[in-house]
Amino acid sequence: MDVTPTGEVRIVDYKTGRAPPPEYAADALFQLKFYALVLWRLRGAVPRTLRLVYLGSGDVLTHELTENDLRAVERELLVLWEAIGRATRTGDWPPTPNRLCDWCPHRALCPAWGGTPPPYPLPVAD
Repeated sequence: MDVTPTGEVRIVDYKTGRAPPPEYAADALFQLKFYALVLWRLRGAVPRTLRLVYLGSGDVLTHELTENDLRAVERELLVLWEAIGRATRTGDWPPTPNRLCDWCPHRALCPAWGGTPPPYPLPVAD
């Protein structure tokens, strides 16, 4: 987090790798939007700029933020939190396979790859 000479707050994250393709830019910004939401809720001021600096490629991804952006992130997080609560109560944690699965060391335990997960450690509500 840094503050401009005019007093506006920016959230900057330095990444050691290369910038993702443009179609993944929104996913890359989610972490910074989460930080911005926390700052907004704690301090009452919306950070105006989010910036990802990719040291591996020299690219800089900048996003100007609005209060509406943060309200949308908050709604998304509430939906995610409800899903986590539901999965915790039922013990049903469905996998969501994607291209990163090719590098995952836990495929033997993943139902998406025919694996058997370990027993669920919490009591399940009926």
